[in-house]
Formats: sequence, C-alpha cells, structure tokens
Amino acid sequence: MKHIPAAFITANATVSDASKKVQAAAAKKVEGRIDMSADVAGAGLCPECHRPMERSHANGFPVLTCDEHRIAIPIPDSRV
Repeated sequence: MKHIPAAFITANATVSDASKKVQAAAAKKVEGRIDMSADVAGAGLCPECHRPMERSHANGFPVLTCDEHRIAIPIPDSRV
C-alpha cells in the first residue's frame, strides 16, 4: 500500500470544511427584493421600487416599464 502525502489529506479536509460552509449558506432562507405579487407588479407598480410603471412597447408588444431599474413587464391582452 502506498503512502498518501499529507498535503492530499489536508486538502481533503479543507474541501470538506468548505463544503460544510457552502451547505450551511445554502440552507439560509434568501428573499429577493423583486416583488412580482398581484398587489405590486399586477397593479402596474415597479417590482423593485413600487412606483407606477410607464406604458411602452418592446418588439411590438405592449409592456409596462421602469426606466430606473430597466424592468419591462408584458401587459396581458385584456389590459391593452
């Protein structure tokens, strides 16, 4: 049986420790700041800043836009 260099064993332990840290970070609940709920985006407000969005067109399709946050949300046919 060959001898395993100490550097390999140490590196393996470091990877395991890093893996544990990544798993712990992934377990935390992360909430985004974009609110696509019916009360915000569904009401024509920007999902980022909650201010009224402007009507515009993107590739011929009607959209609501927020120039400050560069967000465009398609408008359903029933709201055109």
